[in-house]
Amino acid sequence: MRIAYFIISFFFIIICNAQTNNLDEIRKSYLESAKSEENINKLISTCKEYKSKNDSIIYAYRTVADLMLIKYKYNPLYKLKLFTEKSRKLDIIVTNNFNNIEIRFLRYCVQKQTPKFLGYNDNLKLDYQFIIQNIDIQSKELQKHIRSTLKSL
Repeated sequence: MRIAYFIISFFFIIICNAQTNNLDEIRKSYLESAKSEENINKLISTCKEYKSKNDSIIYAYRTVADLMLIKYKYNPLYKLKLFTEKSRKLDIIVTNNFNNIEIRFLRYCVQKQTPKFLGYNDNLKLDYQFIIQNIDIQSKELQKHIRSTLKSL
């Protein structure tokens, strides 16, 4: 019985570690993605590589990457259609994971960088307050990621 418990615990630790490493790589790709279309596509590939159906954080990063790609499209009507579709998708992800600081942080970043005339800034203050109130209880890696990104916005 103790051996079975040990084996299950061991595999649980390995799975948790792998998930953390995946998110670290995705976070790093996210920080680089603002520089070019190629980097955004790399972020999308990284998200696809680590995609699991139950991982809302990875799905949120993928949706944000899709939103970032819009600036490289040419047709304004198509851009608006894509923006509306992807921003709604991000809002649904946030609604389903309302207490997830990383997902709320991603929406904050998108809304902060979205032109005001698009009207996608309703949750800026609410998300920012949530992030500030909850950042200290997060992992050191996530705290560093969020703080460094907030400073650059």
